[in-house]
Amino acid sequence: MTDSQTERTRAVIDKLYDAYLTGNTEGMLALMAPAVKVTLNYAGTFTGMAEARPFMTWNGAQLPELRFNVCHKIIDSNRAAVTWDETGKTIRGDDWSSIGVDVYRIEGDQIVEMTCYSDTDKVARLMDPYPGT
Repeated sequence: MTDSQTERTRAVIDKLYDAYLTGNTEGMLALMAPAVKVTLNYAGTFTGMAEARPFMTWNGAQLPELRFNVCHKIIDSNRAAVTWDETGKTIRGDDWSSIGVDVYRIEGDQIVEMTCYSDTDKVARLMDPYPGT
């Protein structure tokens, strides 16, 4: 059985990954609350659009050749977890392969928290650190 918040959460998550898969960073940001909290275990926490927008724009360019696959979506009320895998090439030209999980909290139709867990060692070895921190 689904409730209306679960359906709204699913719609937001589906739109987010549609935007991500087409390289539409602004489309992703449009789904986020003004005070969104974006945490990536390899880069830190970015609070609000003033911090999230520049990081997400920079981060999106780090894997210019990316094949990203959503494996599973678990959605319950205003919470979601999405497992994924990806392969490609880094901006440096190195081969890339990673797995991870993204965890979300949604309020109404906006993302208020997004946390990405992935391979921190691999990111440290194959990517430059975010220049904004």
